[in-house]
Amino acid sequence: MTSYPSSPDPRHDLPTRRLTETLKVSTPEGHTVHLSVGYDPNEHLRPREVFYSGGFRSGSALEFQIQDACVLLSLLLQHGHRPEDIEKSLARTEQPDGSTAYASMIGLIVEELVAQSPA
Repeated sequence: MTSYPSSPDPRHDLPTRRLTETLKVSTPEGHTVHLSVGYDPNEHLRPREVFYSGGFRSGSALEFQIQDACVLLSLLLQHGHRPEDIEKSLARTEQPDGSTAYASMIGLIVEELVAQSPA
């Protein structure tokens, strides 16, 4: 059996009641996803969790993928990772105009978290 090292930062537990905001994230293809973002009450505007609220057909593979991505993003946030740090590691694609854009919906979600975080 393989033994894995423990997480570098302990999980930051959130209180039962906390500030939550619903955001809308749109893809370049015109899909819209609604997310609920929970914030740390001790560090206002620091996102600590993300929940999928709606946007894809119920029961679809895309819905389940975004739900799972939100769980993984929430774990990263609760273990001390900031959205800006996560954003740096995500794939981007080059656009016809020479700019870059996120290659997945996960990148768009993290981009929105960065926009909501304090500078």
